[in-house]
Amino acid sequence: MTRASHVPEEPAGVPQSAPLSVGSRWPGSDVAVLAVSGELDLATAPRLEAAFRRLAARRPRLVVIDLSGVEFLGSSGLAVLTSAGTAGTAGIVLRIVAPGSLRRIFTMTGLDKVLDLHDTVEEALAAG
Repeated sequence: MTRASHVPEEPAGVPQSAPLSVGSRWPGSDVAVLAVSGELDLATAPRLEAAFRRLAARRPRLVVIDLSGVEFLGSSGLAVLTSAGTAGTAGIVLRIVAPGSLRRIFTMTGLDKVLDLHDTVEEALAAG
């Protein structure tokens, strides 16, 4: 079983800093992809949130958050994704790439009903 196969509880006390990488690319003039890799947890979720806010300030029509490189997804990471997806950020369409065991986390928490999930970046970009 991989670490991302269930929704873990955040560790008690001060979290250890875990590696997280967030990169962006613009496959179109109004379309951005945030590629996230590493561990998305209490210690690293603020980095994703800051990256999303910086990107949203540029007013893309569509943002795809690619979680295919995420090895661990904690509840703080889910909270950032939910906030980004439900805030209705100035008309930005948000799609999330959550393949394999990551998809199961969204299904178990019911977030698959709230967020627009896809298996690949290509699928997310092509989805109307």
